[in-house]
Amino acid sequence: MLGSIIGDIVGSSYEVLEVNDKRIKGKRDYEDRIKILNSNITLFNDDSSYTDDSVLTTAVADTLLNNKNYEYYLRKYGNKELKLGLDKYGRSRFGKGFINWLKSDVQGISYGNGSAMRIAPVAYYFDNLDDIYKNAIEATIPSHNNNEAINGALAVCDTIYLAKNKYSKEEIKNYIEEKYNYNLNFDLEDLQKNYTFSSKCIDTVPQAIYIFLISNDFEDAIRKSISIGGDADTIACIVGGISETYYGIPDNIKKDVQKYIPEYMKSIISNFYQELELKNNNKIFKKEL
Repeated sequence: MLGSIIGDIVGSSYEVLEVNDKRIKGKRDYEDRIKILNSNITLFNDDSSYTDDSVLTTAVADTLLNNKNYEYYLRKYGNKELKLGLDKYGRSRFGKGFINWLKSDVQGISYGNGSAMRIAPVAYYFDNLDDIYKNAIEATIPSHNNNEAINGALAVCDTIYLAKNKYSKEEIKNYIEEKYNYNLNFDLEDLQKNYTFSSKCIDTVPQAIYIFLISNDFEDAIRKSISIGGDADTIACIVGGISETYYGIPDNIKKDVQKYIPEYMKSIISNFYQELELKNNNKIFKKEL
């Protein structure tokens, strides 16, 4: 799940560039977008910040640690952040639809990518698809009870599950395309030149999975995800969650991200990985017996 948070934080300032300048209409220049591919450009900068992607990813992890209700923790974390006021960029900390859901007591029907960006902890935590699907749906429907959003979350979980179990990228691509009817035959340069901002699941998840499939390592995956612009923090968040499973995260990136993560999130992240390690050790022990 740390990969998801890293992607969110690295992508945060770039997403602001795409959205805030009305003159560019949701699409920066190609030359500007691809600067991030230069390894001399640092991943983190003074404008980097965690966003709702990190907050709700941590909320899902906290739910799993405490075996509680997903809706309870999504609302708890969401309301806690709202009380902090505007974010670093002077914006609301959540989208309008999610805020409306927080202020109501009804189920949300959003088809946005918020379902997919927070779901990685579920795929990390469980070892079989039945448990993954059950929990992914339970973590999605409180605010995103829409087939498009549910499928986006499940597709991300499937990709992480397959990556975790050492399936090849070709096998992952074929599986996701067939099961979800996603077209993953994008062209990177075309996306970098023409992709525009969208918060819809269907306009985000296929692109994110594609970026993972053409990446070379964790850092390359994050850089490529940001280079296509659009909802950069969420795309990088999804890509980071998948890529961590497949590549691992370099130690220098783990170290560099720490200054951007709130202390309360750090404790949840640490506890989550300790729990995963304990589960894995128990699994190995049982096999040895």
